[in-house]
Amino acid sequence: MEKQINNSEHLIHQSGNTLLKIPGLPPKIKRELRDLLNFSEIHHETKTRQAFHLLNLYERAIKIFAVNPELKEKNIQLSVGQGLFNRLSDELQTLISELDFGGEAGDVLLDIRARLLTGVKPEQLLELTLEVFRLLIQGTAYERSHSEQYLKQINNSLANCLSSTNRNIEYHSQICQNRHSMHQEFSQLVQQSRTVLKETQDTNELKNEIASLINQFNELSKQYKASESDDQTYLETLEVTQNRIETSYEITQNFRHRLSDQAERALKDPLTKVYNRTALHHRLELEYHRWIRNKHPLRLALFDIDNFKSINRHFGYPAGDKALKIIARAIMKETSATDTVARISGEEFLMILPERKEQECYSLIQNIQHNIRSIPFKFKDKELKITVSSISVPFLDNESPDETLERLYQQLYKLKDQGPDKTVWQ
Repeated sequence: MEKQINNSEHLIHQSGNTLLKIPGLPPKIKRELRDLLNFSEIHHETKTRQAFHLLNLYERAIKIFAVNPELKEKNIQLSVGQGLFNRLSDELQTLISELDFGGEAGDVLLDIRARLLTGVKPEQLLELTLEVFRLLIQGTAYERSHSEQYLKQINNSLANCLSSTNRNIEYHSQICQNRHSMHQEFSQLVQQSRTVLKETQDTNELKNEIASLINQFNELSKQYKASESDDQTYLETLEVTQNRIETSYEITQNFRHRLSDQAERALKDPLTKVYNRTALHHRLELEYHRWIRNKHPLRLALFDIDNFKSINRHFGYPAGDKALKIIARAIMKETSATDTVARISGEEFLMILPERKEQECYSLIQNIQHNIRSIPFKFKDKELKITVSSISVPFLDNESPDETLERLYQQLYKLKDQGPDKTVWQ
């Protein structure tokens, strides 16, 4: 749930800023959009309400452009350059890959991702972003409803346990009172017997007194025997209560496992099973603070799959997904327990390498590139050679994690002009 909220917040601001860049929007829509992006936190507006508000603005904008298609095409071409358009498309693909929805919503998201991989027009990108918003809201509502159902089950089960326990307490209290009364009667009969034996001199009178006492003992014995059935009933009610407690425990354990699975999935890329961006930033902060304290070596390494879009274009996105999985496994095979591997975009993997010597890091990167280069990829009966380019930078004094990442990406932009299977080392 937390992961979905973070994704929705990111997507709200990204999509809102994209809409703002489109000229031709009425001033009223622009004002509402700026208020939505700048003042929602101040007004304590929920992410769901923000999303619905943004959906409404998108729908109004699309209706305006639908009235005048020529204006729409012109405005979108003016506002969204090819580089920005590609980044938005890639970002939406990455966000979709991080959403872990099942059922119909998951199928629709996969279909949207497939369309993005094969290429869409700018106006289609806006419509697909709008559809992702709708699915994100539906998926979040479904998760919330599912959680509410679990909680309702637990609540009902605990209520049954409480009811059974209260009945058991009352029943046990009644049994104790009956037993106490019988013990009192038994003590009184014993005392009467002693008195009769001590004070009665006449034999016939003694016989009559003893006979009366025996009858009373017999009656008390019958009451005691009858109470044994109460004991059995009490044991049966305890078994019912135990079963209900066990049922409640199973429900809570299932819910606990489900939450645990969700928490784990929230940190993993669903496709490659390595960490996602959310987990990466968390790990990066931890390693950064360890580095500040201990001043041990700390380095980042980025692997960018060469010509990845051409794989999707010529062989289809299932082939691209297969390649991502294989490459992720190849990277993970070379890592140690202290290293962190994450998929941070469609074709980029980032490694955090703490406490490794420079030569050790360089050899690790070279080995990974060599191993991937040597993998015999085969798609549609065609042999394909896939390579990755790499960049590695160390953390520098007085530099934040964001500044280190920025320096890494600056090298990435330069790397793309140098051709495939290259290494940039700082």
